[in-house]
Amino acid sequence: MITTSKEEPMTFEQIRAMFQDIGRKQEETGRVLEKLGKETDKRIKEVTEQLGGMGNSRKAVDRQLEITGKRIKEISEQLGGMGNSNGAFAEDYFANALREKKMFAGLQFDELETNMKSKQGAIKDEFDIVMYNGNSVALIEVKYKAKTEDLEKMVKNKASNFRTLFPYYAGHKVYLGIASLSFNDYVYAKAKELGIGMLKQKGDTIEADTSFVRAY
Repeated sequence: MITTSKEEPMTFEQIRAMFQDIGRKQEETGRVLEKLGKETDKRIKEVTEQLGGMGNSRKAVDRQLEITGKRIKEISEQLGGMGNSNGAFAEDYFANALREKKMFAGLQFDELETNMKSKQGAIKDEFDIVMYNGNSVALIEVKYKAKTEDLEKMVKNKASNFRTLFPYYAGHKVYLGIASLSFNDYVYAKAKELGIGMLKQKGDTIEADTSFVRAY
């Protein structure tokens, strides 16, 4: 269970409500950006028609683009901050849910760590949730809304990067999982094809679909 303080634990429903509110704000921001783009195009057209000289017209257009660019940058930074908040809360939720039993794909793990990161030469990576025992490692990536591209990146990089960055585990079997508050049918099918376990919210706990998981 995620807590904002020791006195006030947050339930999953509270977290879900918070995510939904953030999602609504993101949709609203998207509409603002779309409207801003249309207004900019209209304004540039008006300025160009009003000014006769090509030099003056170009300067006015450049100025309008500069103002619009700054506004778009501000809104994009706000969206990035909301996205980071989504990911952080989702990571805390799944990590805390897994920490009690430390089970994945029918395997019992001894320890759980979060946000393990390292760099070696050109290889740099971070691992959201890592569980390990004497011969196996489970790497769980957390996404607010899972996509098929996330799964492909995991298969391509995660296991090999982990063994390189943490050589103590080079001989361990590595199992991959993705945890998300939202899966669609395409993601489910891709995860099954690639042998990546899926963790999703169910009530106040998590449900694991790992019957097709394979070692990497």
